[in-house]
Amino acid sequence: MKLIIPQPRLYYSNGDEDFLFHWLKWIAEGKDAILCDGGVEITLNDPVDDASLRELIGLMARYSLDMKCLKPLRTAQNEHWFADPMAYWHKSVFGS
Repeated sequence: MKLIIPQPRLYYSNGDEDFLFHWLKWIAEGKDAILCDGGVEITLNDPVDDASLRELIGLMARYSLDMKCLKPLRTAQNEHWFADPMAYWHKSVFGS
């Protein structure tokens, strides 16, 4: 499964950019994380497991990235926690 996440507007150092790509590749279990039009394209297992989705949420929150791109990762298996209206990411992913 391919997912395009927005690229940060600002990296605070070369290492900061390197670490973002390192973490994205780690979350994607060694699959690709490459620059593309519109952001960074990562290749994930389909379906994305809960642990990887939680790591993506945390990484995107850390870099203050728009999380709307995560909305398609909602499944019947993860919606009980991922779509929880009380979760700190809910509004960022699903809107109001």
